[in-house]
Amino acid sequence: MSYHDLSECTLTDDERLAEAKRIVEMLEGNDTIMRLSEIEYSLVRKMKNASFCSTKQLFWLRDIKDRVL
Repeated sequence: MSYHDLSECTLTDDERLAEAKRIVEMLEGNDTIMRLSEIEYSLVRKMKNASFCSTKQLFWLRDIKDRVL
């Protein structure tokens, strides 16, 4: 799994949430969602209806996307 330095994120709260929603849509639009662990799947489901996305959550979603897509 890749590593992201949390101090390198300069996105606003709204930009992080928008990117997270795009990643969730990409993951749900593929059969790849079936390859996620339970905890990864739980994060994806949680972020689908989220109103906030932390830097850590966004980087975790990016790592999932990079691994399965």
